Order: sequence, then C-alpha cells, then structure tokens
Amino acid sequence: MTKSNGTVSTSQVVSSVANRFSQLPKKITRQLLADFLAAIENELVAGHKVRIEKLGIIQTKERAARKGRNPKTGEEIQIPASKKVAFRVAKSLKERVGTAAAKTTRRSK
Repeated sequence: MTKSNGTVSTSQVVSSVANRFSQLPKKITRQLLADFLAAIENELVAGHKVRIEKLGIIQTKERAARKGRNPKTGEEIQIPASKKVAFRVAKSLKERVGTAAAKTTRRSK
C-alpha cells in the first residue's frame, strides 16, 4: 500500500478500505473519508479536541506572541500570536509502532 518513499496517498487508503468491504464502492468510500475529515476540521475550527480511538488526539493550541529574528538581516521582529494544530498519538499506537520499528531494526542488522 505504501509508495517507495513511504507515503500513503488518499487514493491508496480509499482502495484499501473499499477492498476490505466489497459492498462499498470506491466512490462512496472516498466521500465517506472526505466527510470524516471535514467533520474533524469543523470540530478543530470550533476549538474542540478530537479523540480518535487507537489513533490519538488532534487539537488546536495557542501560540503566544514572541520575538524572533529575520534570518537574512538579523533584524528583530515581532511574531504575532497564532493557533496551531497539534496531534498527540495514542499510547497503543505508539507502542505498536515502536514494536514494529524494533523488529525492523533487528532484521536489518
């Protein structure tokens, strides 16, 4: 399912899900995924946390205004306050990924 660079595209995810459920056409699967992602986006815009079981928590966080430097000129600049999207991985996923990485590392030695 992964490309050579390790990235999985939306089309590949849609194909994978549609293949698991033969009665679910790819067109419906693609729309379902789009609606799911839009619902997450709407909740984040509204300022809510989104907890997806076995994946993690997606939430917005406030970034305070701060001073920075223009790397080209060295001039000090004021960076305004902003919001960012943060993701905290679920413990079960973190453990699974860590276990899979350890197995891969052992095999490659």
